[in-house]
Amino acid sequence: MTRNGLTLPIAIAFSAIAFVGCGKKEAPPADSAAAAPAPAPPAMVTTIETGKSIGGDKRIMDTTSTFAPRDTMYVAVVTSNSSGTNTLKTVVTFQDGQVVDSSSQTIASPMTPGGTSVTEFHLVKPSGWPTGDYTVEVWLDGQSAGTRRLTVKR
Repeated sequence: MTRNGLTLPIAIAFSAIAFVGCGKKEAPPADSAAAAPAPAPPAMVTTIETGKSIGGDKRIMDTTSTFAPRDTMYVAVVTSNSSGTNTLKTVVTFQDGQVVDSSSQTIASPMTPGGTSVTEFHLVKPSGWPTGDYTVEVWLDGQSAGTRRLTVKR
């Protein structure tokens, strides 16, 4: 002991701190949110194409929005992140608001996660489309994903 008898109590306190500080440290508890995989991004429409023909990959070969009355009107919808359970729907209305076509399809799953898929719709009217303006609205799982304007001219 030294002056005022403080050396021994201080030495004991430092020894206790050193003993506790050198003990085995426990790993922090696992955070359940960090351990779970991140949720997949939602499916989304990335491109809506229109034209008079499609290729083997279902993409539009000759992009246009103007058609003759007896043309087949193709709509190719490119999506990303589809799980194979997503649904696309097209609704085609004439300029007076009358629905002239409606069609739904399940999106094909892409070969790789986060990849893209192409879904093709086609509109055919053997007797010929009336001249005028049409609107194609694309829906993904019940939510509007975009529109395209088409025109039929003689």
